[in-house]
Amino acid sequence: MSRAGKFFVILVIWIFGSGGPSSALALNEILNIRHWVAPDHTRVVIDTSEDASFTVEKGERQITVDLDATPLPQNLPHLTILNKPGVEQIVLSARPGSEVRVELSLPGPLQTNVFKLKKFQDKPYRIVIDISLPDAAKQESEARERIKVTSKSRVVVIDPGHGGEAPGAVGKKGTLEKNVALAIAIKLRDILNQREGYRAFLTRDNDYYVSFRKRLMIVREYGADLFVSIHADAARNREASGSSVYCLSTGAASSEAAKILAKNENLADVVGGVPNGEGNDASGPIILDMFQTHTINQSRTFGTLLLRELGAANHLKFATVQEAPFRVLKLPEIPSILIETAYISNAKEENLLRSDRFQMKIAEGVARSVVEFLPALPGMRATVAVPQEDRKSRDPSAGVVKGKAKPIADRKRDPVSKSGAPASYRVKRGDTLGAIATRHGTTIRVLMDLNRLKRPDPLYVGRKLVLPESPFPAKGVVAR
Repeated sequence: MSRAGKFFVILVIWIFGSGGPSSALALNEILNIRHWVAPDHTRVVIDTSEDASFTVEKGERQITVDLDATPLPQNLPHLTILNKPGVEQIVLSARPGSEVRVELSLPGPLQTNVFKLKKFQDKPYRIVIDISLPDAAKQESEARERIKVTSKSRVVVIDPGHGGEAPGAVGKKGTLEKNVALAIAIKLRDILNQREGYRAFLTRDNDYYVSFRKRLMIVREYGADLFVSIHADAARNREASGSSVYCLSTGAASSEAAKILAKNENLADVVGGVPNGEGNDASGPIILDMFQTHTINQSRTFGTLLLRELGAANHLKFATVQEAPFRVLKLPEIPSILIETAYISNAKEENLLRSDRFQMKIAEGVARSVVEFLPALPGMRATVAVPQEDRKSRDPSAGVVKGKAKPIADRKRDPVSKSGAPASYRVKRGDTLGAIATRHGTTIRVLMDLNRLKRPDPLYVGRKLVLPESPFPAKGVVAR
Protein backbone atom coordinates (compact mmCIF):
# COMPACT_ATOMS: atom_id res chain seq x y z
CA MET A 1 0.00 0.00 0.00
CA SER A 2 1.29 3.45 -0.87
CA ARG A 3 2.10 6.01 1.78
CA ALA A 4 -0.98 8.05 0.74
CA GLY A 5 -3.20 4.96 1.07
CA LYS A 6 -1.89 4.20 4.57
CA PHE A 7 -2.51 7.80 5.59
CA PHE A 8 -6.13 7.60 4.36
CA VAL A 9 -6.78 4.39 6.34
CA ILE A 10 -5.31 5.92 9.49
CA LEU A 11 -7.45 9.04 8.99
CA VAL A 12 -10.65 6.98 8.63
CA ILE A 13 -9.83 4.97 11.76
CA TRP A 14 -9.16 8.19 13.68
CA ILE A 15 -12.41 9.80 12.58
CA PHE A 16 -14.68 6.84 13.30
CA GLY A 17 -12.76 5.30 16.17
CA SER A 18 -13.01 6.14 19.84
CA GLY A 19 -10.29 8.73 19.59
CA GLY A 20 -11.99 10.80 16.88
CA PRO A 21 -13.48 14.24 17.26
CA SER A 22 -16.84 14.49 19.05
CA SER A 23 -18.56 16.10 16.08
CA ALA A 24 -18.11 12.97 14.00
CA LEU A 25 -19.79 10.89 16.68
CA ALA A 26 -22.72 13.29 17.03
CA LEU A 27 -25.62 11.49 15.38
CA ASN A 28 -28.31 13.55 17.07
CA GLU A 29 -29.15 17.26 16.89
CA ILE A 30 -31.30 19.52 19.02
CA LEU A 31 -33.63 21.18 16.53
CA ASN A 32 -35.53 23.46 18.89
CA ILE A 33 -36.56 24.02 22.50
CA ARG A 34 -40.10 25.23 23.07
CA HIS A 35 -42.37 25.79 26.06
CA TRP A 36 -46.08 25.98 26.86
CA VAL A 37 -47.70 27.40 29.99
CA ALA A 38 -50.97 25.93 31.32
CA PRO A 39 -52.73 26.77 34.60
CA ASP A 40 -51.58 23.57 36.32
CA HIS A 41 -48.22 22.90 34.65
CA THR A 42 -45.49 24.26 32.41
CA ARG A 43 -44.12 22.11 29.60
CA VAL A 44 -40.70 22.32 27.99
CA VAL A 45 -40.19 20.37 24.76
CA ILE A 46 -36.81 19.47 23.24
CA ASP A 47 -37.14 18.64 19.54
CA THR A 48 -34.44 16.23 18.31
CA SER A 49 -33.46 14.88 14.92
CA GLU A 50 -33.16 11.31 16.20
CA ASP A 51 -34.57 9.10 18.92
CA ALA A 52 -32.23 10.52 21.57
CA SER A 53 -30.52 8.63 24.36
CA PHE A 54 -30.44 10.74 27.53
CA THR A 55 -30.15 10.70 31.32
CA VAL A 56 -32.08 12.81 33.82
CA GLU A 57 -30.94 14.21 37.14
CA LYS A 58 -33.36 15.99 39.47
CA GLY A 59 -32.53 18.39 42.27
CA GLU A 60 -34.59 20.64 44.53
CA ARG A 61 -34.27 23.67 42.27
CA GLN A 62 -33.18 22.21 38.95
CA ILE A 63 -33.61 19.37 36.54
CA THR A 64 -30.92 18.40 34.03
CA VAL A 65 -31.21 16.34 30.86
CA ASP A 66 -27.91 15.09 29.37
CA LEU A 67 -28.23 14.00 25.73
CA ASP A 68 -25.70 11.47 24.44
CA ALA A 69 -23.89 11.94 21.11
CA THR A 70 -25.32 15.40 20.64
CA PRO A 71 -23.37 18.59 19.88
CA LEU A 72 -24.09 21.94 21.50
CA PRO A 73 -26.48 23.67 19.06
CA GLN A 74 -25.11 26.93 17.68
CA ASN A 75 -28.43 28.17 16.28
CA LEU A 76 -30.18 28.25 19.69
CA PRO A 77 -29.57 30.61 22.62
CA HIS A 78 -27.51 28.98 25.36
CA LEU A 79 -29.38 30.96 28.04
CA THR A 80 -33.12 31.57 27.93
CA ILE A 81 -34.78 33.53 30.73
CA LEU A 82 -38.40 32.36 31.01
CA ASN A 83 -39.67 33.41 34.45
CA LYS A 84 -42.73 31.28 33.85
CA PRO A 85 -44.64 29.38 36.54
CA GLY A 86 -42.38 26.45 37.47
CA VAL A 87 -39.42 27.43 35.23
CA GLU A 88 -37.08 30.36 35.68
CA GLN A 89 -34.51 29.73 32.96
CA ILE A 90 -33.04 27.17 30.54
CA VAL A 91 -29.29 26.77 30.08
CA LEU A 92 -27.56 24.76 27.34
CA SER A 93 -23.95 23.66 27.82
CA ALA A 94 -21.46 21.22 26.32
CA ARG A 95 -20.41 18.22 28.42
CA PRO A 96 -17.40 15.88 28.14
CA GLY A 97 -17.86 12.84 25.93
CA SER A 98 -19.97 14.38 23.16
CA GLU A 99 -22.87 15.30 25.43
CA VAL A 100 -25.00 18.39 25.71
CA ARG A 101 -26.77 19.36 28.92
CA VAL A 102 -30.15 21.07 29.10
CA GLU A 103 -30.64 22.48 32.61
CA LEU A 104 -33.91 23.95 33.85
CA SER A 105 -33.85 26.20 36.91
CA LEU A 106 -36.95 25.78 39.08
CA PRO A 107 -38.32 28.20 41.72
CA GLY A 108 -38.41 25.39 44.28
CA PRO A 109 -39.00 21.66 44.74
CA LEU A 110 -41.67 20.73 42.19
CA GLN A 111 -42.91 17.48 40.74
CA THR A 112 -41.46 16.85 37.28
CA ASN A 113 -42.04 14.21 34.65
CA VAL A 114 -39.63 13.58 31.76
CA PHE A 115 -40.53 11.31 28.87
CA LYS A 116 -39.88 11.04 25.15
CA LEU A 117 -42.23 10.87 22.21
CA LYS A 118 -41.70 9.15 18.90
CA LYS A 119 -41.71 10.92 15.58
CA PHE A 120 -45.35 11.33 14.54
CA GLN A 121 -46.91 13.03 11.53
CA ASP A 122 -45.11 16.39 11.23
CA LYS A 123 -43.71 16.20 14.77
CA PRO A 124 -40.03 15.28 15.25
CA TYR A 125 -38.70 13.14 18.08
CA ARG A 126 -39.37 14.96 21.33
CA ILE A 127 -38.16 14.96 24.92
CA VAL A 128 -40.92 16.39 27.09
CA ILE A 129 -40.38 17.90 30.54
CA ASP A 130 -43.58 18.60 32.47
CA ILE A 131 -43.33 20.69 35.64
CA SER A 132 -46.48 20.26 37.72
CA LEU A 133 -48.01 23.08 39.75
CA PRO A 134 -50.08 21.07 42.25
CA ASP A 135 -51.24 24.06 44.30
CA ALA A 136 -52.59 25.82 41.23
CA ALA A 137 -54.23 22.61 40.01
CA LYS A 138 -55.87 22.07 43.41
CA GLN A 139 -57.19 25.63 43.50
CA GLU A 140 -58.58 25.33 39.99
CA SER A 141 -60.30 22.06 40.84
CA GLU A 142 -61.74 23.39 44.10
CA ALA A 143 -63.05 26.50 42.35
CA ARG A 144 -64.82 24.37 39.75
CA GLU A 145 -66.33 22.16 42.45
CA ARG A 146 -67.50 25.27 44.32
CA ILE A 147 -69.27 26.51 41.21
CA LYS A 148 -70.87 23.09 40.82
CA VAL A 149 -72.29 23.25 44.36
CA THR A 150 -73.33 26.90 44.51
CA SER A 151 -74.33 27.85 40.97
CA LYS A 152 -77.98 28.60 40.37
CA SER A 153 -77.38 29.12 36.66
CA ARG A 154 -77.13 26.88 33.64
CA VAL A 155 -73.47 25.89 33.32
CA VAL A 156 -72.03 25.43 29.83
CA VAL A 157 -68.46 24.22 29.28
CA ILE A 158 -66.94 25.20 25.94
CA ASP A 159 -63.99 23.25 24.61
CA PRO A 160 -61.67 24.94 22.08
CA GLY A 161 -60.24 21.98 20.17
CA HIS A 162 -56.54 21.12 20.15
CA GLY A 163 -54.01 23.66 21.53
CA GLY A 164 -50.30 23.81 22.30
CA GLU A 165 -48.42 20.96 20.65
CA ALA A 166 -51.57 19.93 18.75
CA PRO A 167 -52.41 22.69 16.24
CA GLY A 168 -55.16 20.69 14.56
CA ALA A 169 -55.83 21.36 10.90
CA VAL A 170 -53.79 24.02 9.09
CA GLY A 171 -55.11 26.20 6.27
CA LYS A 172 -53.22 27.15 3.13
CA LYS A 173 -52.60 30.63 4.57
CA GLY A 174 -51.21 29.10 7.75
CA THR A 175 -54.41 29.49 9.79
CA LEU A 176 -54.33 27.10 12.74
CA GLU A 177 -57.45 25.27 13.88
CA LYS A 178 -56.44 25.66 17.54
CA ASN A 179 -56.43 29.47 17.23
CA VAL A 180 -59.72 29.70 15.35
CA ALA A 181 -61.41 27.34 17.81
CA LEU A 182 -60.19 29.40 20.76
CA ALA A 183 -61.33 32.69 19.22
CA ILE A 184 -64.85 31.36 18.60
CA ALA A 185 -65.00 29.71 22.03
CA ILE A 186 -64.06 32.95 23.80
CA LYS A 187 -66.75 34.85 21.90
CA LEU A 188 -69.32 32.18 22.76
CA ARG A 189 -68.31 32.26 26.43
CA ASP A 190 -68.64 36.04 26.59
CA ILE A 191 -72.04 36.05 24.88
CA LEU A 192 -73.43 33.42 27.27
CA ASN A 193 -71.98 35.17 30.31
CA GLN A 194 -73.91 38.31 29.33
CA ARG A 195 -77.18 36.42 29.70
CA GLU A 196 -78.79 36.17 33.10
CA GLY A 197 -79.17 32.57 34.13
CA TYR A 198 -76.11 31.26 32.26
CA ARG A 199 -72.47 30.77 33.14
CA ALA A 200 -69.95 29.57 30.57
CA PHE A 201 -66.39 28.34 31.08
CA LEU A 202 -63.56 27.15 28.83
CA THR A 203 -61.49 23.99 29.06
CA ARG A 204 -58.52 26.14 27.99
CA ASP A 205 -58.20 29.89 27.60
CA ASN A 206 -54.79 30.07 25.96
CA ASP A 207 -52.43 28.13 23.71
CA TYR A 208 -51.69 24.93 25.64
CA TYR A 209 -52.86 21.35 25.25
CA VAL A 210 -55.39 19.74 27.59
CA SER A 211 -55.68 15.96 27.47
CA PHE A 212 -59.02 14.31 26.74
CA ARG A 213 -59.11 13.00 30.29
CA LYS A 214 -58.53 16.46 31.76
CA ARG A 215 -61.17 18.05 29.51
CA LEU A 216 -63.79 15.57 30.66
CA MET A 217 -62.70 16.04 34.29
CA ILE A 218 -63.16 19.81 33.95
CA VAL A 219 -66.68 19.34 32.57
CA ARG A 220 -67.65 17.08 35.47
CA GLU A 221 -66.09 19.31 38.12
CA TYR A 222 -68.12 22.26 36.88
CA GLY A 223 -71.25 20.10 36.98
CA ALA A 224 -71.98 21.23 33.43
CA ASP A 225 -75.46 21.07 31.94
CA LEU A 226 -73.98 21.06 28.44
CA PHE A 227 -70.63 20.49 26.73
CA VAL A 228 -69.73 22.07 23.37
CA SER A 229 -66.46 21.29 21.57
CA ILE A 230 -65.42 23.76 18.85
CA HIS A 231 -63.35 22.66 15.83
CA ALA A 232 -62.59 23.44 12.18
CA ASP A 233 -62.72 20.67 9.58
CA ALA A 234 -60.17 19.75 6.90
CA ALA A 235 -59.97 17.42 3.92
CA ARG A 236 -57.54 16.56 1.12
CA ASN A 237 -60.24 17.69 -1.28
CA ARG A 238 -59.82 21.46 -1.18
CA GLU A 239 -63.37 21.89 -2.49
CA ALA A 240 -64.92 20.25 0.59
CA SER A 241 -66.84 22.86 2.58
CA GLY A 242 -69.65 23.46 5.03
CA SER A 243 -70.48 23.28 8.73
CA SER A 244 -71.43 20.08 10.54
CA VAL A 245 -72.45 18.83 13.97
CA TYR A 246 -71.51 15.56 15.64
CA CYS A 247 -72.63 13.65 18.68
CA LEU A 248 -71.19 10.49 20.17
CA SER A 249 -71.79 7.09 18.67
CA THR A 250 -71.06 4.07 20.86
CA GLY A 251 -70.90 1.93 17.75
CA ALA A 252 -70.11 2.65 14.13
CA ALA A 253 -69.87 6.13 12.66
CA SER A 254 -72.83 7.43 10.66
CA SER A 255 -70.68 7.91 7.55
CA GLU A 256 -67.18 7.27 6.27
CA ALA A 257 -66.46 11.00 6.60
CA ALA A 258 -67.49 10.91 10.26
CA LYS A 259 -65.29 7.85 10.81
CA ILE A 260 -62.22 9.55 9.31
CA LEU A 261 -62.88 12.76 11.23
CA ALA A 262 -63.20 10.95 14.56
CA LYS A 263 -60.00 9.01 13.89
CA ASN A 264 -58.08 12.22 13.21
CA GLU A 265 -59.53 14.10 16.18
CA ASN A 266 -58.90 11.17 18.52
CA LEU A 267 -55.17 11.38 17.74
CA ALA A 268 -54.93 14.77 19.44
CA ASP A 269 -53.55 13.27 22.66
CA VAL A 270 -50.72 11.66 20.70
CA VAL A 271 -49.88 14.86 18.81
CA GLY A 272 -50.33 16.96 21.94
CA GLY A 273 -47.78 14.90 23.83
CA VAL A 274 -49.82 13.05 26.45
CA PRO A 275 -47.72 10.21 27.94
CA ASN A 276 -48.91 6.91 26.47
CA GLY A 277 -51.48 8.92 24.56
CA GLU A 278 -52.09 6.14 22.06
CA GLY A 279 -53.82 3.98 24.66
CA ASN A 280 -54.78 6.49 27.31
CA ASP A 281 -58.52 6.39 26.64
CA ALA A 282 -60.28 7.50 29.80
CA SER A 283 -63.57 6.14 28.49
CA GLY A 284 -63.14 2.55 27.43
CA PRO A 285 -65.75 -0.17 26.92
CA ILE A 286 -66.85 -0.11 30.57
CA ILE A 287 -67.70 3.58 30.38
CA LEU A 288 -69.36 3.14 27.00
CA ASP A 289 -71.64 0.50 28.48
CA MET A 290 -72.83 3.10 30.98
CA PHE A 291 -74.03 5.52 28.33
CA GLN A 292 -77.66 6.42 28.68
CA THR A 293 -79.70 6.52 25.52
CA HIS A 294 -81.47 9.55 26.95
CA THR A 295 -78.23 11.58 27.09
CA ILE A 296 -77.33 10.76 23.50
CA ASN A 297 -80.87 11.64 22.38
CA GLN A 298 -80.53 14.98 24.17
CA SER A 299 -77.28 15.60 22.32
CA ARG A 300 -79.02 14.91 19.02
CA THR A 301 -81.83 17.32 19.92
CA PHE A 302 -79.37 20.07 20.73
CA GLY A 303 -77.41 19.25 17.58
CA THR A 304 -80.54 19.70 15.46
CA LEU A 305 -81.06 23.19 16.93
CA LEU A 306 -77.42 23.96 16.20
CA LEU A 307 -77.72 22.92 12.56
CA ARG A 308 -80.55 25.38 12.05
CA GLU A 309 -78.45 28.23 13.44
CA LEU A 310 -75.23 27.20 11.68
CA GLY A 311 -77.13 26.95 8.42
CA ALA A 312 -77.92 30.66 8.73
CA ALA A 313 -74.20 31.47 9.06
CA ASN A 314 -72.76 29.01 6.54
CA HIS A 315 -74.01 26.24 4.29
CA LEU A 316 -74.17 22.79 5.88
CA LYS A 317 -71.96 19.84 5.02
CA PHE A 318 -74.57 17.47 6.49
CA ALA A 319 -78.22 18.36 7.06
CA THR A 320 -78.51 15.99 10.03
CA VAL A 321 -76.47 15.38 13.18
CA GLN A 322 -73.65 12.94 12.45
CA GLU A 323 -72.42 10.29 14.86
CA ALA A 324 -68.89 9.07 15.55
CA PRO A 325 -66.90 7.71 18.54
CA PHE A 326 -65.18 10.96 19.55
CA ARG A 327 -63.20 10.50 22.74
CA VAL A 328 -63.83 14.09 23.84
CA LEU A 329 -67.60 13.48 23.84
CA LYS A 330 -67.58 10.45 26.14
CA LEU A 331 -69.61 11.95 28.97
CA PRO A 332 -72.35 9.50 29.98
CA GLU A 333 -74.38 12.03 31.95
CA ILE A 334 -73.95 15.31 30.05
CA PRO A 335 -75.30 16.21 26.59
CA SER A 336 -72.24 16.77 24.41
CA ILE A 337 -71.74 18.08 20.88
CA LEU A 338 -68.77 18.64 18.58
CA ILE A 339 -69.09 21.45 16.03
CA GLU A 340 -67.03 21.60 12.85
CA THR A 341 -67.53 25.28 12.11
CA ALA A 342 -66.15 25.27 8.53
CA TYR A 343 -63.40 23.74 6.38
CA ILE A 344 -60.06 25.39 7.10
CA SER A 345 -58.67 23.49 4.08
CA ASN A 346 -61.09 25.35 1.78
CA ALA A 347 -59.67 28.73 0.68
CA LYS A 348 -62.99 30.57 0.93
CA GLU A 349 -63.91 29.10 4.30
CA GLU A 350 -60.40 29.65 5.66
CA ASN A 351 -60.96 33.36 4.99
CA LEU A 352 -64.30 33.11 6.80
CA LEU A 353 -62.69 31.44 9.79
CA ARG A 354 -60.12 34.23 9.96
CA SER A 355 -62.94 36.80 9.98
CA ASP A 356 -64.07 38.23 13.32
CA ARG A 357 -67.54 38.75 11.84
CA PHE A 358 -67.93 35.09 10.86
CA GLN A 359 -66.56 33.92 14.22
CA MET A 360 -69.16 36.12 15.92
CA LYS A 361 -71.99 34.80 13.74
CA ILE A 362 -71.08 31.23 14.68
CA ALA A 363 -70.83 32.12 18.37
CA GLU A 364 -74.16 33.95 18.34
CA GLY A 365 -75.88 31.05 16.60
CA VAL A 366 -74.53 28.53 19.10
CA ALA A 367 -75.57 30.80 21.99
CA ARG A 368 -79.14 31.02 20.68
CA SER A 369 -79.22 27.22 20.40
CA VAL A 370 -78.00 26.88 23.99
CA VAL A 371 -80.70 29.22 25.31
CA GLU A 372 -83.40 27.38 23.36
CA PHE A 373 -82.17 23.94 24.45
CA LEU A 374 -81.51 24.93 28.08
CA PRO A 375 -84.08 27.46 29.31
CA ALA A 376 -82.91 29.49 32.29
CA LEU A 377 -83.80 28.01 35.66
CA PRO A 378 -86.87 29.40 37.51
CA GLY A 379 -86.19 32.87 38.85
CA MET A 380 -83.52 33.59 36.23
CA ARG A 381 -84.46 35.55 33.11
CA ALA A 382 -82.52 34.84 29.93
CA THR A 383 -81.90 37.72 27.55
CA VAL A 384 -82.38 37.24 23.83
CA ALA A 385 -79.52 37.73 21.38
CA VAL A 386 -79.85 40.80 19.16
CA PRO A 387 -80.30 39.71 15.51
CA GLN A 388 -77.25 40.26 13.33
CA GLU A 389 -79.06 42.67 11.03
CA ASP A 390 -79.90 44.95 13.99
CA ARG A 391 -76.27 45.29 15.06
CA LYS A 392 -75.15 48.61 13.65
CA SER A 393 -72.02 48.90 15.75
CA ARG A 394 -70.27 46.14 17.60
CA ASP A 395 -67.48 45.76 20.09
CA PRO A 396 -66.01 42.45 18.84
CA SER A 397 -64.32 41.66 22.14
CA ALA A 398 -67.58 41.90 24.08
CA GLY A 399 -70.06 40.70 21.46
CA VAL A 400 -72.67 43.35 22.31
CA VAL A 401 -74.18 46.34 20.54
CA LYS A 402 -72.62 49.62 21.57
CA GLY A 403 -75.20 51.80 23.24
CA LYS A 404 -77.61 48.87 23.68
CA ALA A 405 -75.91 46.84 26.35
CA LYS A 406 -73.87 47.65 29.42
CA PRO A 407 -70.25 46.53 29.69
CA ILE A 408 -69.80 43.16 31.29
CA ALA A 409 -68.46 44.60 34.54
CA ASP A 410 -71.65 46.70 34.97
CA ARG A 411 -74.20 44.00 34.19
CA LYS A 412 -76.03 41.98 36.82
CA ARG A 413 -74.39 38.58 37.23
CA ASP A 414 -74.86 35.47 39.30
CA PRO A 415 -72.54 36.37 42.23
CA VAL A 416 -74.67 37.99 44.92
CA SER A 417 -74.26 39.54 48.33
CA LYS A 418 -76.78 39.34 51.15
CA SER A 419 -78.76 42.17 49.61
CA GLY A 420 -79.20 40.19 46.41
CA ALA A 421 -76.93 42.51 44.43
CA PRO A 422 -73.95 41.08 42.53
CA ALA A 423 -70.84 40.70 44.70
CA SER A 424 -67.81 42.74 43.78
CA TYR A 425 -64.53 44.03 45.16
CA ARG A 426 -62.74 47.34 44.64
CA VAL A 427 -59.00 47.01 44.10
CA LYS A 428 -56.86 48.62 46.80
CA ARG A 429 -53.25 49.76 46.68
CA GLY A 430 -50.90 46.77 46.92
CA ASP A 431 -53.55 44.25 45.83
CA THR A 432 -52.71 41.40 43.47
CA LEU A 433 -55.07 39.01 41.73
CA GLY A 434 -53.56 36.17 43.74
CA ALA A 435 -54.20 37.93 47.06
CA ILE A 436 -57.76 38.86 46.06
CA ALA A 437 -58.46 35.30 44.90
CA THR A 438 -57.18 33.82 48.18
CA ARG A 439 -59.16 36.33 50.27
CA HIS A 440 -62.40 35.42 48.52
CA GLY A 441 -61.89 31.67 48.28
CA THR A 442 -61.42 31.49 44.52
CA THR A 443 -58.58 31.34 41.96
CA ILE A 444 -56.84 33.79 39.66
CA ARG A 445 -58.25 31.93 36.64
CA VAL A 446 -61.86 32.34 37.81
CA LEU A 447 -61.34 36.07 38.48
CA MET A 448 -59.78 36.50 35.04
CA ASP A 449 -62.69 34.65 33.39
CA LEU A 450 -65.40 36.61 35.21
CA ASN A 451 -63.77 39.98 34.54
CA ARG A 452 -62.41 39.20 31.09
CA LEU A 453 -58.86 39.97 32.18
CA LYS A 454 -55.70 38.99 30.36
CA ARG A 455 -52.38 38.29 32.04
CA PRO A 456 -50.70 41.60 31.07
CA ASP A 457 -53.71 43.74 32.12
CA PRO A 458 -52.79 46.21 34.90
CA LEU A 459 -54.78 46.02 38.13
CA TYR A 460 -55.76 49.65 38.69
CA VAL A 461 -56.58 50.91 42.18
CA GLY A 462 -60.33 51.44 42.44
CA ARG A 463 -61.20 48.97 39.72
CA LYS A 464 -64.32 46.98 40.52
CA LEU A 465 -63.94 43.22 40.09
CA VAL A 466 -66.85 40.80 39.81
CA LEU A 467 -66.49 37.94 42.30
CA PRO A 468 -67.66 34.33 41.88
CA GLU A 469 -70.92 33.56 43.54
CA SER A 470 -70.67 32.27 47.08
CA PRO A 471 -73.32 31.33 49.67
CA PHE A 472 -71.76 33.86 52.08
CA PRO A 473 -70.12 37.19 51.17
CA ALA A 474 -66.42 37.38 51.97
CA LYS A 475 -64.85 40.22 53.90
CA GLY A 476 -64.49 43.31 51.72
CA VAL A 477 -67.37 42.41 49.36
CA VAL A 478 -69.62 45.33 48.55
CA ALA A 479 -73.10 45.34 47.09
CA ARG A 480 -73.65 47.39 43.99
